[in-house]
Amino acid sequence: MLAATTVAAQHKTYFVSADGSDSASGLSVAEAWKSLDKVNSMTFQPGDKILLKSGDTWYGQLFLKGSGSEGSPIILSSYGGDARPVINIGSAEGAGVRIHNESWWEISNIEVTSYAAPELGIGRQGIVVTASEPGKVFNHFVVRDCYIHDIWGQMGGNTEYTGYYSCGILVRVMIPRELRRTPGFTPAQMNDVLIEGNRIERFDKCGIISWGPRNNVVVRRNYMDNLGGDGIFVNGPYRGLIEFNEIRRSCMRSGYLDLPGGDDWWPHTAACWIQNTEETIMQFNEVYDTGREPKNGDGFAYDFDFNCVRCVAQYNYSKNNHGFMLLMYDIFENVSRYNISENDRTHLIQMQGSLSKDRNIFYNNVFYVDYGTSDLDFFITGRQDGINDIGAFFVNNIFYATGQGRFRSVYTHGDPMVRTFDEVTKPTHPAGSLFLHNCYFGPWKNGLPDDPEALVADPQFLAPGTGGNGLCTLEGYTLKETSPCINTGKYVPLNGGRDFFGNPVEDGHPDFGAFEAVGTGVFSDSASEAEQDRKAAALSAITWAKWNFPEAVYADDSSVLTIRLKNPLEEGISGTVSLVPAEGKTQTVSLDKLKDRGSIEIKTRLDKAELLKSSVRLNLTNGDFTEEWEISVKDINDYRRR
Repeated sequence: MLAATTVAAQHKTYFVSADGSDSASGLSVAEAWKSLDKVNSMTFQPGDKILLKSGDTWYGQLFLKGSGSEGSPIILSSYGGDARPVINIGSAEGAGVRIHNESWWEISNIEVTSYAAPELGIGRQGIVVTASEPGKVFNHFVVRDCYIHDIWGQMGGNTEYTGYYSCGILVRVMIPRELRRTPGFTPAQMNDVLIEGNRIERFDKCGIISWGPRNNVVVRRNYMDNLGGDGIFVNGPYRGLIEFNEIRRSCMRSGYLDLPGGDDWWPHTAACWIQNTEETIMQFNEVYDTGREPKNGDGFAYDFDFNCVRCVAQYNYSKNNHGFMLLMYDIFENVSRYNISENDRTHLIQMQGSLSKDRNIFYNNVFYVDYGTSDLDFFITGRQDGINDIGAFFVNNIFYATGQGRFRSVYTHGDPMVRTFDEVTKPTHPAGSLFLHNCYFGPWKNGLPDDPEALVADPQFLAPGTGGNGLCTLEGYTLKETSPCINTGKYVPLNGGRDFFGNPVEDGHPDFGAFEAVGTGVFSDSASEAEQDRKAAALSAITWAKWNFPEAVYADDSSVLTIRLKNPLEEGISGTVSLVPAEGKTQTVSLDKLKDRGSIEIKTRLDKAELLKSSVRLNLTNGDFTEEWEISVKDINDYRRR
């Protein structure tokens, strides 16, 4: 039986036509196979190609087997014309095309559709690649130039096919819920993902999701319109890239109060967002007309979600959405720079994290509004150390309100249906802690931010509010030669080197906003800027070290106090960690002597009651900077005795 269903040779091309025959060899146009079932019965080899006839339609689902190899991927594509071959899944559950626990596949020029009405409990998908074999590494998945449309899955639910997994293009590492926190369990790994040039329209729930792949993840030049939920969601990559995508009318059906499928659905959706990512970039994307139903507390164009570390959103365009950017808590040093937001209303920016610990920053952006109120929303979650610790740093931005538009700074909390808005309370930290050196034009409902270097003036845009469809329509946000924003900005270290329009940011004093005027006769002090860059990197490293204390603190049966970090200390970090009991002698460990820089052990004779009265004193040094602080053992939620 195995011999009958396995293709033994490599580098063969198999043709499939609606007029073919499953008894044929499949190795030529004249000998084409006929059905998807025939393709599903085969296990393909490196270098093989499966080509579906252009313009033909198949009713059913493809479940592809076999793995390619480096330099010899297996290819699914089309032949015989420009029209895509169509796979119509009808009312079936699951994907039109699925690959599971295989590697080295490339899919291009395929159309997947359904047209079937939604059914309760039935999730539907377009093209899906999954991996679940523990400890195994799966590589190289390309989905390019495919068209996925008119597929109505279930918005809610947590099955393999519903909710987030009811998706146009899904690449996912599958981890069973019962194993997610099992010690010693190693999930499957996925790398090398390219999702490029696809079109997704009229789909529930999501457009494109990459959930779990780690290295070399790229989502580029995709177009999507009329989605019930999220447009693009990328979870897990190191140095991932999300660029040149266009997302229209996402989040259109999430947040309905009468959404079928039970109560276990997640109503909060956004157009383009990342989670659990490190040094990942969102750039040159366009997001338009994102929806927001009553239960949806989101509706943002972009989002730095949980555990985003040193990620960047730059050169993006956002228009007519229910917000430009969401910053969740437990994120670190994410940057939003040289973006243009036009008429993003409701919560323009929502901030949930710590101002001092998370160190997120917005600089050289343009925020334009000519109708409605755009809130800078400081969302109180109870995880912050009071309202003085909520927010991000704003510098060199232009806030431009005209017509019937206005801005507002507001503290909020609560569920979307009962959200409270406090526009009276003001933080008491020093002026310039949140806003420093921004340009303000037009009304703020409750007064301008406390910015000691504010420029309150017309920035003199060429033609503000005239952004159309596409990045090339935004010349109206360049500055006239007489603008007070030219050469009056503040230098921001490690600024990326270019503005929204491609001009270099190297001619001395930077400008306010997303446009940098060139040829102004002002020259930069390269040595001074290099020194500022060096100090910024050093400060970032030590603040990152502090951010990683602690993941857990516990004592074992040998009276050893262990402090485990979220991430290991970098080599440049030195200093000491001390256990300070309520009574008795302080015990100190030097970081330079650690064998494992991800965990610190202090031998102690204290029992649990005594430990709970103790504190941990930390002193970290990196070059010019030192951080000193204490952690009360009793305040650490993950304290446990082993």
